[in-house]
Amino acid sequence: MTAEANNTIVFPKRAPGRKSAAREAAERAADLRLCEWIEERWRATGLAFGTRGWAYICENEGFISKGQFAAFEDWLARVRKEGLLDPDAVADDDARRADHGEYVDDDDPEDYATGAFDRANDLLSVYTPISIWQGLDTYVEVLVEKVDLKVLFRPVCRRYRVPLTNGKGSNDINSRRRMLQRYRAHAECGRNLVLLYAGDHDPAGLDIARVIKSNLMECANIRDVGFDPTPIEVARVGLTVEQIDALDLPWIDNLETGSGKNLADPRHPDHRKPYVQDYIATHGPRKVEANALARNPAAAQDLIESAINGYIPPNWPTFHFERLVPHQEAAREAFAALIARTVRGGAS
Repeated sequence: MTAEANNTIVFPKRAPGRKSAAREAAERAADLRLCEWIEERWRATGLAFGTRGWAYICENEGFISKGQFAAFEDWLARVRKEGLLDPDAVADDDARRADHGEYVDDDDPEDYATGAFDRANDLLSVYTPISIWQGLDTYVEVLVEKVDLKVLFRPVCRRYRVPLTNGKGSNDINSRRRMLQRYRAHAECGRNLVLLYAGDHDPAGLDIARVIKSNLMECANIRDVGFDPTPIEVARVGLTVEQIDALDLPWIDNLETGSGKNLADPRHPDHRKPYVQDYIATHGPRKVEANALARNPAAAQDLIESAINGYIPPNWPTFHFERLVPHQEAAREAFAALIARTVRGGAS
């Protein structure tokens, strides 16, 4: 019995040229099976990955091989365009997102007022007059190299209120500027400053601590920054060889960069730089992309939480929530009193 007849998920391959109706139906059925699996995985975890991240997940499931990544990414684009896959299952590129679109309410006035009241109550539940950093001696942020890591780490960073930034190699001036403004504020409160970095295991990834500090230094004299980032400790928390081995992440047998050139090629202008030569001498001409962590979301979240717990105790979010409760209850009482006064004023 074929994989298709057995409803086994396989990577759909479209035959070229004219096809019979039966072949067309079989190819579409294969498309739909994999689309349905991706949607089920997305809805169960709440994690929408980029195309590369989904490729790693499907490789881990045995649906595709490493050599089929490019074909898979083309397939993912096609099934989204054809309406076979929910487009929200694939992460947005925030840099290309449209802003300021219009929103039109469908509710009638009574339903809208009820919703507004409910939203007001919800706002009172997140009233936060105390910083989570109050009582901590270290301020922490997380910088990642790939958007898929931002998707993976978001639940943990949200719980600890740790800012999470996608650096995309060298993050832009405004993101560095705002990061330095946050660090400056916490430095003024006397806290130690830590930036946790997670990215690819390749020559640039291992050299990132030096590069990050240099990139931040470039923005130190911006008019509304005026902060020397020297005290910021840059700690690289992944990927490491130990993590790669423990999670059985796949190595890529080249050192190609985003430009398509290979650092292992002696003709590459950076090939003879010490950080490249040291890497090749230690690890060989191969690398592991950080997106590979998408194969195991739970392990990825354990990785970043463990790193954060080096500076923030595991029970700190619960402690912080509990110390906010009296302030939130006081806000609810003030809100109820305001509503009562409004009602009395309307009645008079």
